[in-house]
Amino acid sequence: MKYLNRNKIYHKIEPFKNAKKLYLFCEGDKEVNYFRYFQGFASNIDIIPIPNDNGKSDPVKLKENSELLFFGSEAVNSKLTLSEELQDEIWFVIDTDRWNEGDKINILKAYLAERNKDYKGWFVVQSNPCFELWLFYHFHSERPRSDEVSGYSSFKEYVNSKIIGGFDNRSMPLEIQKAALASKENFEILNGQPTLYSTEVFYLAKQIIRFTKSQLDYCLENLKIR
Repeated sequence: MKYLNRNKIYHKIEPFKNAKKLYLFCEGDKEVNYFRYFQGFASNIDIIPIPNDNGKSDPVKLKENSELLFFGSEAVNSKLTLSEELQDEIWFVIDTDRWNEGDKINILKAYLAERNKDYKGWFVVQSNPCFELWLFYHFHSERPRSDEVSGYSSFKEYVNSKIIGGFDNRSMPLEIQKAALASKENFEILNGQPTLYSTEVFYLAKQIIRFTKSQLDYCLENLKIR
């Protein structure tokens, strides 16, 4: 299938003022650019990817950034608001990589559990080893093979080799429904964390698909007839 920039087949629409908000705290630019693709797909959902603060991308730093943006500090006023009525949600999109050092992932999870006592809208989705695994599942229905992965200098390099031309955030996120199905089918969890080549991003994807499915299907059908 020939992939096109989304704007060539479906033009952006503005979210309603009372649209449900998904705040997405992301480790890196690749995640931010991926989720930005879905902005303007539906008027009743406002998807807001939030980049890390000056390269501070580990789970604890993302937690601290969210605290500052939602609750402020003595020196800084809060910038973001949550609507319980609209059921706004906050998601943290994190890698496994090296973040288990210093127990940083569990620190974030403990913080979210505490927040959820007052407002049940805080979530984390973890990929093992990294977000590129989620991209891999847009075009592959089976887990990566460790013997193949070992032939590359990094998992990111491996994923680039398995997607013709590399993953293009301007068009390929359109296959989010395939990725959700494939990653869920291959998902395993052990001791509270995804096993190698498992990702929890399909939980977040389900929310995005819930609001944008008709637009996604329209775009995919439009691509087929071109």
